[in-house]
Amino acid sequence: MLKIGDIEMKNPVVLAPMAGVCNSAFRLTVKEFGAGLVCAEMVSDKGIVFKNEKTMNMLYIDEREKPLSLQIFGGEK
Repeated sequence: MLKIGDIEMKNPVVLAPMAGVCNSAFRLTVKEFGAGLVCAEMVSDKGIVFKNEKTMNMLYIDEREKPLSLQIFGGEK
């Protein structure tokens, strides 16, 4: 079993983050094959702040995907 903080996964199989591939349908398929944790696509902090449509679509999470990890990139000096 894999445990991160108080989150327990049913097994230690983790879907690696892959840009352009890890949409909700793919993540659900991977979960059906037994992954304990899936990773959503990397999203931009600016895309979130400005509610970019593509970014918002990438943030869609189906309850059946959980637990799920998400990568956010960005920052300013």
